[in-house]
Amino acid sequence: MIKAINHLSRRRLNIQNNPVSESLLNATVQCVCSPFFVNIFKQVTELIELNDAQELLLNTCTDYIVCYEGNRRHEIFSIIRTILLKPFTQWLQQHASSFRQWNRITKSSFDKLGGIIFDFGLHNEKIIGKDTYDDCCKIIDCYILILSTLSNNINAIDESTIDLLGICMFHLYALTLEQSLLDYIKNQQLSSILLRLIDIDNEEAQFNAYRILASIMTEQDIKMLANPGKISKVFITFLTDVIDNTRKIRRLRNLLRCLKCLVQHDQIKEELTKQGILPHLLRCATETKFDPVHEQQPTLEILLALTFHDQAAILLKENSQFISHLHTLINSSSEQGLRRAAEGLLWKLEKEEIATAKLVTIPITKDVRNYKYDIMLSYSHRDKDLCHRIYDRLVKDNFRIWIDRDQMHGSTMVAMADAIENAEFVFVCMSDAYKQSAYCQSEAQYAYERQCHLIPIVMKQNYRPDGRLGIMVSGKIYVDFPKLGFDQAYLKLKNEIDRYRLNMNLSISTQEQQRCESPTTAKEPERTIETITDQSDEQPTITNHERGAIR
Repeated sequence: MIKAINHLSRRRLNIQNNPVSESLLNATVQCVCSPFFVNIFKQVTELIELNDAQELLLNTCTDYIVCYEGNRRHEIFSIIRTILLKPFTQWLQQHASSFRQWNRITKSSFDKLGGIIFDFGLHNEKIIGKDTYDDCCKIIDCYILILSTLSNNINAIDESTIDLLGICMFHLYALTLEQSLLDYIKNQQLSSILLRLIDIDNEEAQFNAYRILASIMTEQDIKMLANPGKISKVFITFLTDVIDNTRKIRRLRNLLRCLKCLVQHDQIKEELTKQGILPHLLRCATETKFDPVHEQQPTLEILLALTFHDQAAILLKENSQFISHLHTLINSSSEQGLRRAAEGLLWKLEKEEIATAKLVTIPITKDVRNYKYDIMLSYSHRDKDLCHRIYDRLVKDNFRIWIDRDQMHGSTMVAMADAIENAEFVFVCMSDAYKQSAYCQSEAQYAYERQCHLIPIVMKQNYRPDGRLGIMVSGKIYVDFPKLGFDQAYLKLKNEIDRYRLNMNLSISTQEQQRCESPTTAKEPERTIETITDQSDEQPTITNHERGAIR
């Protein structure tokens, strides 16, 4: 009966969300969370054939839960994770080293249970507890052990192990969707292992390897790729495959998530543009069949990141239909995230160049404290806890701060530009999340091109900026909060502010003294402060090489 209902309700949310289905769903979850299920799973490596009870628990019930996509999916999977994560971890630690002896039943049970436990969801921002984190890290270590063993002897991979390879990669990709686990995976030197496995003749294994790589690769990893165009080609191929397939909506959403990670890298921007991804993305961004929040918005954010590549920006600027669509979204969409993405694109495509090209000169003797704000905080919403703590301390010390505390409504890009233009300092709160955010990149680049005084703040342990962001903050003193601890880092931050202000006052005093001592009546020295009211393309402190590197 369960199999029949599962077949009938698969991909039919109206049936899965029907109250009549609740009792069966609850009973199935209770079965999977029962001590009887745990005992059977612990003995799975010894099973050659399944009896009726084992078949019901290990296959029928888990299949039903895996296929459930209704409103309670996240709740159900969290319940099962709470009960089964610990025994799953213990079992895997015991049997990982003997993975070559796993039979069909073992691999199938391992696949299904892991698929449930590690489904954190694409848009889940809830922080996992320490016990869950510790167990997941142990599991990640086991997966890496299996993948490393296989990668060291590619020729020994056969049909019996290639399925397991695909399962491990799928589970690892699912684990990257939880931010703290992604940070852990990034520190495990996994890229070199995956790069040895991507040529295996198995489409699913290849796809999941590339999805993990998209999430963990650094600029240096990208530069070391023998064929950087291949990863772009893989994602374009899969995007072409799923874009019109209504049965693969979850895969499309996962693809868009991976592309958002990948497109932060300049070399990938170039390859994606060169290989013709824009028409596919424009379809996802504009066609009404795509969900506004889960498909259109991430696509617009990918396109926003691509505007940092000159050729992509030109192609988008020339697409009058797309520009018109963006204006329509801003004026009529009820989705705040969609409007924000559209506004960001219009800022990059229509307004930013005009804003940064217009300059006004003011006397160098202008009081350096004559700003609307002392500090503009540029940060990723994922790092809000630490950023808000810094903000609260700064306010307590009487600094005037501009911060987008709640991803504010209204014309965010215009407000951001105004804040940067009227702030003495711009704090660049750096992390992987910051670099991956096209909005944050827009803020950092605008502040950089305006020659604002940037103070880079490290928000995550061991983070070091690379690529475009690395160029923007090169030569500056980082304030590393995770390394120094909050109080010591905050003191260093204030010292940086004081040091800059002291140097500025000394510079102004020196130049005023030189002017007074001069026998000529020469015009008062001027320094260039970029605003939106005059003109000049020159930025004396930036070389042509540096300018080319960040555009």
